[in-house]
Amino acid sequence: MILLFLFLSLFLGLNTRYSLILGIIGILVLLIFVFRRFNKKIASISLVFFLFGVGVSFINIDIHKNEYQGMVVEVKDNYFVFSSSLEKMYVYEPDHPHEIGDILCIVGYKKELDFVHLESEFDFKDYLNKKGIKYQLEYKTIEVKYSNFIKVNYLRKKFLSNFDENTASVVSSLLFGVSKSSDYIDLGRDMQIVRLISSTGIYLSLIYKIINFFISKIFKRKRINEPVSVLLLTPLLIFSFPKFAVIKFFTLKGFRFINRGLLKNRFNYLELLSISAIIFLILDPNLARQDSFILCYSIPIIYLYINGSFHMKKRWIKETFTLTNIYLMCLPILIKYYSEIAILSPLIQILFAPLFSFLYLLSLLSFIGIPIYGFVSNYTSLIYAWLNSLGKINPVVFTGSISEIGIVLYEFIYLTCLYFLSIRLKPLSKVSILVYSCFILYFIIPFQAFKEYVSFINVGQGDSTLICYRNTTILIDTGGNKSKDIATEVLIPYFEKQQIYKIDLLITTHDDFDHSGAVTSLMNNFNVSSYIIDYQAFPLTINNVTLTNYNVYSSLWSEGNDRSLVIGFNINHKDYLVMGDAPIKIENAIMNDNKYIPCDILKVGHHGSKTSTSEKFIKFLRPKIGVISCGKNNMYHHPHNEVIAILNKYQVEIRRTDLESTITF
Repeated sequence: MILLFLFLSLFLGLNTRYSLILGIIGILVLLIFVFRRFNKKIASISLVFFLFGVGVSFINIDIHKNEYQGMVVEVKDNYFVFSSSLEKMYVYEPDHPHEIGDILCIVGYKKELDFVHLESEFDFKDYLNKKGIKYQLEYKTIEVKYSNFIKVNYLRKKFLSNFDENTASVVSSLLFGVSKSSDYIDLGRDMQIVRLISSTGIYLSLIYKIINFFISKIFKRKRINEPVSVLLLTPLLIFSFPKFAVIKFFTLKGFRFINRGLLKNRFNYLELLSISAIIFLILDPNLARQDSFILCYSIPIIYLYINGSFHMKKRWIKETFTLTNIYLMCLPILIKYYSEIAILSPLIQILFAPLFSFLYLLSLLSFIGIPIYGFVSNYTSLIYAWLNSLGKINPVVFTGSISEIGIVLYEFIYLTCLYFLSIRLKPLSKVSILVYSCFILYFIIPFQAFKEYVSFINVGQGDSTLICYRNTTILIDTGGNKSKDIATEVLIPYFEKQQIYKIDLLITTHDDFDHSGAVTSLMNNFNVSSYIIDYQAFPLTINNVTLTNYNVYSSLWSEGNDRSLVIGFNINHKDYLVMGDAPIKIENAIMNDNKYIPCDILKVGHHGSKTSTSEKFIKFLRPKIGVISCGKNNMYHHPHNEVIAILNKYQVEIRRTDLESTITF
């Protein structure tokens, strides 16, 4: 138990740099508990571990030079991670030939990580930052000093080429921990089982038990059964490296052999878990911020705690209670990634665990050379056909997003509740259960009826404005992108974060793809009550929200930006004006026919192009804030310098989606 507290102290210390208040509160609670449970000496040692973690987390290695020598430590299809002088860097090289373990000499320069990240999309920069990667290495030349003779990446690709795209993505996720986008992976993500498949390593443990069972039938000596079983699985360590769940599995097996053989079982399993966690964190402090590490250690620790603290006569009741608590502990992780709770997913995960375990075994057998590729593909298709059927009857509750503070607060309340239940302290148990239930209800109950806000959604090079007035939702423009579905990948996930179940009114300012390209997909995949594009429908009022179109000249102009709607409305005592792509001649016509247009917040026309937003128009409106919706590093170079200069001249605060992502008032 003491080693567990030391591990938690180190973990909190490593995270304090990123969450100062949470780190300090966490260590104070932990020290008080340790002091009361043990003694002052153990509390002091825990404090030392915490301070050590804090100190290590502030160590930054940042060396700029023209030539870098180091090793490839991770490979993907289009990039690899390069370690030089203890610093890890991202190197983008499509279809590169490099393998983990290659020694390279790279001539180039470092630059800040810079990726296009739309609303609700996977944040690749944050993902790399949590791995301790802060720079991209732009190479001029790459010289291979030593090439790893074990062609892991090549053999992976060759093996996966035996399957169709969907099956290959699932097999790759199971065996190698490398998830590739496919219909099956997307379905697994919708059913909230992807993280179980790729992060926890649960199937590796099940396969180990199966292999160990058969080995025990061959060898009668128990001492050699486990080493032989582990040895047979060793190729997986090589081919799935650096998947943390697999590394942890083999490390713990090694510790158990040493503990049993040399140390005469001096440490129990919880202590071995804690020792391995401390060693991992010392070797790579960045693990403290990675979900794979957190899941790999929190799940077995909770499992051991429940089995040791709760005594139930019937095994199935205890197993159900244990699995339920593990799910509840992981719930904020699901909310973080999905912004929803799929009600039947916990049951589906339990029912499908044996099926995926068998798929893991089949994949492993095919990987070692048994030609059952067709059977694996058919079996995978069958599993996902069942999943697809269940997905249609799996009700979903939108939870909204959850902050880092929210996650920590949730886990604290949950663990407090579990602790009081385990020591059977009834009054405090009832109070903690009540608090925990209220916290859960906070995520489930939609508070949309009390909200009034306007969001300029980051859809890249395009426009999308969401108006929420209590229970009324209006969307002006959808954005559009030729390479991705903005509706399903950006808009709908954002609506889920906001606990929005329907759009009452959808409006597109005009037919340009970057304003209306996602309309069809949105209407096919989300509840949209009505759709308007006709300028003659204005002015209109929907549930106390009045929308006015100031471009009443559409019938006079040719097609294109001249026909763009210019929509004004008032929300929460602020006047908004959404310009669409209306050009300067429309602005002039509007000024000629209107002596005054109220405008606190201007959605700047045509993404900040100099074809809109004349100085005369800004002087006429006098907005306080100008919002520019544009794509990062876009090919049109929006916003143009001329527009920025005009806005600055009239002291208009400039807000940009390419710099800030989604902007909400």
